[in-house]
Amino acid sequence: MKLSLYLGKYKNVKVFIHWTFSLLLLWIIISNLRQGIPGVDILWTVIFVLALFCCVVFHEFGHALAAQKYGIQTKDIVLYPIGGIARLEKLPEDPKQELWVAIAGPLVNVGIFLILSAVLSFTGFNIESLEEIKINPTTIILYLASANLILAVFNLIPAFPMDGGRILRAFLAIRLPRAQATQIAGGIGQFLAIFFIFFGLFNNPILVLIGIFIFLGAAAEVSHTQQESFLKGFKVNDAIMMKFQILAFDAPLSKAVDKLLNSQATHFVVVKDDVAVGTLSRNEIIRGLKEGDENIAVEKVADFNPLKFETEENLDDVWKKMMSENRKVAFVIENGHFLGILDQENISEFIMVKSALGK
Repeated sequence: MKLSLYLGKYKNVKVFIHWTFSLLLLWIIISNLRQGIPGVDILWTVIFVLALFCCVVFHEFGHALAAQKYGIQTKDIVLYPIGGIARLEKLPEDPKQELWVAIAGPLVNVGIFLILSAVLSFTGFNIESLEEIKINPTTIILYLASANLILAVFNLIPAFPMDGGRILRAFLAIRLPRAQATQIAGGIGQFLAIFFIFFGLFNNPILVLIGIFIFLGAAAEVSHTQQESFLKGFKVNDAIMMKFQILAFDAPLSKAVDKLLNSQATHFVVVKDDVAVGTLSRNEIIRGLKEGDENIAVEKVADFNPLKFETEENLDDVWKKMMSENRKVAFVIENGHFLGILDQENISEFIMVKSALGK
């Protein structure tokens, strides 16, 4: 993954740490130095943050390994300054399976909390005997135990994109259609988001940011699920694009630039001897211009391994695959012959048109 450091993998799940994580550590060090805090105390604060993010990795592996039990793979786990993200290929359709996948992460944090609490109990740790609460070899286990409990409680807030929102949706989806369950869960999440925003305005600005994050996450989840639900019953053939821009595989990149600037198209079909062999996107054109010049051949930057779908495949399954693999365009084939393309943007327009017609 670009701009990320590869840490290793377990059960075929790769773990990366994004470069912005270093900014968090740098901010901790600088802010503490400016307050005149001793270097040893700063070091223990950094160790605590690193240990806490190890717990975040365990949390995300809770989701990933639970999903693997239901045949769903995880692309990777990426650590950011605000937490970790396990990128699952998809979410389980079965509400009970989604419930276990969603709750697995917080359960890991609860388990860590219980283990660390037991360690504190066996070592005879007594918080009342502490004269000053700060992170050091004596208190780091206490801080980690408390942090894991907070992580579990925070993630159980019944609002997307937190685990609690998915748990709530899973419970509702046992009795209701998935789209309706998502809409109810999303509405509850947005209500809580508004509460956080107003409460935070007068008390803690961090709550405002959390509220905005929850509100936007809930809206995105509802929109995504509604689109997914609407596409059920349609086939690839219903949304196929028969008219599209083409480029010869040996044409200069300048030809693609001309088409890009003189049309609304952002993706092109690359042909060789009148046979569709690949695609060329706007991003690939720009990358080609940066790495070479406008005279290099299209074949040097085109994608010759596009997704391919049959005309009778379910459109909702195809759309989810395109979304999960971040593919904007895919080939449509029938009996091995190229017929046209699927375009994510065109599928969105297809949804809007059919929805307006009430179909």
